[in-house]
Amino acid sequence: MIYKSMNDAAYSIIRMKLLGGEFELGGRIREDILAKEISMSRTPIREAINRLVSEGIIVKKSQQGLYLIDPLPEQIEDHIEIRISLEKLSIKKCIERSTDEDIDAICNSLKEFEEALDRKDFEECNKLDSKFHSMIAQFSNNTPLIRLLNQFSDFFKLVRIKEKKRDPEMKNKGTLKEHRRIMEAIKKRDVLAAQNAVEENIRSMRKNLFNKTT
Repeated sequence: MIYKSMNDAAYSIIRMKLLGGEFELGGRIREDILAKEISMSRTPIREAINRLVSEGIIVKKSQQGLYLIDPLPEQIEDHIEIRISLEKLSIKKCIERSTDEDIDAICNSLKEFEEALDRKDFEECNKLDSKFHSMIAQFSNNTPLIRLLNQFSDFFKLVRIKEKKRDPEMKNKGTLKEHRRIMEAIKKRDVLAAQNAVEENIRSMRKNLFNKTT
């Protein structure tokens, strides 16, 4: 990957480490250790961390240092409710603005998901889960909406680290079924059905996050 600057490189590498589960939620993050791990000076590391703080992924605790977020349940609930609204708008705009070729591309991502599930490659399934929603946003052709959804995607990649440890096969089978329902509605250009299906998908994520049955 080619980066525009050392700051961009530091940001991308650290972000990948955080979203990849290399740090426990709420775990301390030290600039000096990161600098050694990725062989960079403290200056680009500090700039990258400041950017991640502004995005809400890292928090600064007064006189305590830097920590990866560990959201409270009510904070997660707030993010879920906002994400539902954003995803509904995203899917509406996708249906209104996407071409048949765009829709075919989303369909292909579901085929990739099914193949990964057959291989029991659950890490790849998680990536393709995010890709599915990202593609819908992309084809909404709404830049501010895409930017907001990307920020929410990072938040949920972090909070779902715990979810991934519980019966990943069953969880991903349910996700694939829900994505197929969303896809069928998109193909029919049925906005209401697609919005209902994507809300169901996100509420299923909520149940998995909180290990709830209702």
